[in-house]
Amino acid sequence: MSSEEEKLQNFLTALDAVKQDYTCGQCSEIVEDPVRLSVCFHLVCSSHFESLTHCPTCKIELTNCTTYTDGDIERGANSARELSKIFEVFRKNVPNVQTETSNDMRKKGGKFKSGSFTPEVKVEKSCVLVNTSVKAAKSDLKIQKSGLNTTDISSASTNINKSKKNKKGETALHIACRLGKVDSVVALLNQGANTNTKDNAGWTPLHEVVQNGRLDLLKLLLEHNTLIDVPGQGNETPLHEAIRYNHREIAIELVRNGANVNARNCKGETPLQLASDEMKQVLEQAEQNIIQTQGINITYISELHSELDFEEITVYCVTKFRTVLNKLTILSKHHTNLHIETKLTKKVTHLIVDTEENHVCESTLEVLQGIVNSIWIITTNWITESNDKKLAQFKDHEVIGVGIKLYTGPRNSRYNKYKQLPGIFNGCHFYFHNFNAKFEISPTIILTKAVLSKLVTDAGGVVLRRAPNPELIPESEQLVPYHASETSKLFKCSHYIIYKDTYEPLYNMPHLKALPIGWLIECIEKYELCEPW
Repeated sequence: MSSEEEKLQNFLTALDAVKQDYTCGQCSEIVEDPVRLSVCFHLVCSSHFESLTHCPTCKIELTNCTTYTDGDIERGANSARELSKIFEVFRKNVPNVQTETSNDMRKKGGKFKSGSFTPEVKVEKSCVLVNTSVKAAKSDLKIQKSGLNTTDISSASTNINKSKKNKKGETALHIACRLGKVDSVVALLNQGANTNTKDNAGWTPLHEVVQNGRLDLLKLLLEHNTLIDVPGQGNETPLHEAIRYNHREIAIELVRNGANVNARNCKGETPLQLASDEMKQVLEQAEQNIIQTQGINITYISELHSELDFEEITVYCVTKFRTVLNKLTILSKHHTNLHIETKLTKKVTHLIVDTEENHVCESTLEVLQGIVNSIWIITTNWITESNDKKLAQFKDHEVIGVGIKLYTGPRNSRYNKYKQLPGIFNGCHFYFHNFNAKFEISPTIILTKAVLSKLVTDAGGVVLRRAPNPELIPESEQLVPYHASETSKLFKCSHYIIYKDTYEPLYNMPHLKALPIGWLIECIEKYELCEPW
């Protein structure tokens, strides 16, 4: 094979890997008008949804399932489709690019190990290996899905959820990775240690091995459902670190496993921008030889968290029905893992609220607090459908919308937590103008400056004591909001003056904007940085 043919084959292999992420589980084609399923986050064409009773990918039941759209996904799918059409004519000119699913590999005698699939057959280096399904990975960890009374989650998943930390927030896996102790890392991974836990500085075990240039440990972590783009201190991803330390082989391995070369740190810098000309060529070549992307890992981890959230359930219930509260009290006596709080404290893992039939709840201060803290927000139907022997599934009763169905903050916030991403206001500084007394937005949302400050800081933002001077903003505060897209009007906006109304003098600069309080509340209800106008 000539070098040109080899380059083309590598590109087609990479393209197949990308196409896999945008494939509809029902028709096995690149998704048309894609939607994500709210219960498992898998993609399907919107035209299939009404006829589905179970997810075609993971087979989970779709009772009370809704869908949501994502413009980035649709753009990615369209690009993959167009590229596939353009390059289809070249496939006959190169050796076949082999794409195997996990089912194909099982038939050939492969085996699963700690959530990743290891084939027992020889496969070409350029082949696209599709990660194990969520079902198989969970089976490997012995996670049980039968009933949710005092559910006996396996010791492996218990370790994942309750990793002990030292004063620096480091787990045993952090320390073993930092010290380069291979045997300890292997033992901890086999015991189910969580590879995605952050320490107090925001670093994950993956950051530790990258900083120390340990390619062997990097490969070990990537075999255990490791999220590869988790931002650490300053929103630096492991790939940022690999570029800064000039770890060429590690950078290649990260990109081949789906690392985003365009991920932004708090200064807006991407790994590609930080790379030297030589390193840029290395990254571009690695992108043409992708082994896997992160879609399967993210789905797996969200499923795992959903299971682990049943270990200890601490609820705060806001309802106008006394009978519901009475039954909740009775349930707590029959299920030792169910606890009731009388206030919405940091202990609360599940907020229970009244909803309409379509699982839409009223926007209240408690709901806003639940969203910014990324806890489950579920309907009181969860209480009525639970019994002495079994608690109902949370996912079947999760609040879909706040106020209206399109304001999907509860799910977006929870999913953001599973991906270990910063809060919605990360990189944003707020000054609240003239909020010295209580301010009523609605009968259920009465705000004070203290309440607003708590909402913002819990969502990753910073509250300023003085109004920012647009000409004298400190360099340390000139940050790029993590959740603002490059096409957004807020892409460079690090400072916000929030008014009770719009009659005050307004700023409209790239780095400073003056906006009404309604905008901030809407951002929380949707859990996204909304376009200001």
